[in-house]
Amino acid sequence: MSQPDTLDFALLTRHGSSEAGSTRQARVSVDFVVNGASLLGLLAKGGADMMGCFVRGYGDLNQRAHESLLSAKPDDDCGGRTLLYTCPECGDIGCGAFAAKIDISGGKAVWSDFAYVNGYEPPSLLPEIGPFQFSLEDYSSAIESASHI
Repeated sequence: MSQPDTLDFALLTRHGSSEAGSTRQARVSVDFVVNGASLLGLLAKGGADMMGCFVRGYGDLNQRAHESLLSAKPDDDCGGRTLLYTCPECGDIGCGAFAAKIDISGGKAVWSDFAYVNGYEPPSLLPEIGPFQFSLEDYSSAIESASHI
């Protein structure tokens, strides 16, 4: 049996600004770290202006994301996937988001079938990412910690 993948998190800090009538919202959210690498960096090929599914100051949304990640219940409009990253301005997948299929069984949690989704076009699959298999104990602990941002 191969070693399970590791899951941790780091903070994504997006600085706010306002100039020429345009405002950019400040956000602090969670970036998942898989096997020591930023998952957002892997999904967005090095960078994207997105926020993680756990966002400082949004307790109700964080609780829903927590429940979704631990129950493997997919989000609406994500093609059977669970939302991991979305637009930092509005949180709407219509601006584009990253999601994955989650399977929890047999003492493990597996993230697979990563895709870029927007809710109105078929998901754009990212076959070069994953699947990642985590021990359920470590996975649950990482999600619990990340949800308390």
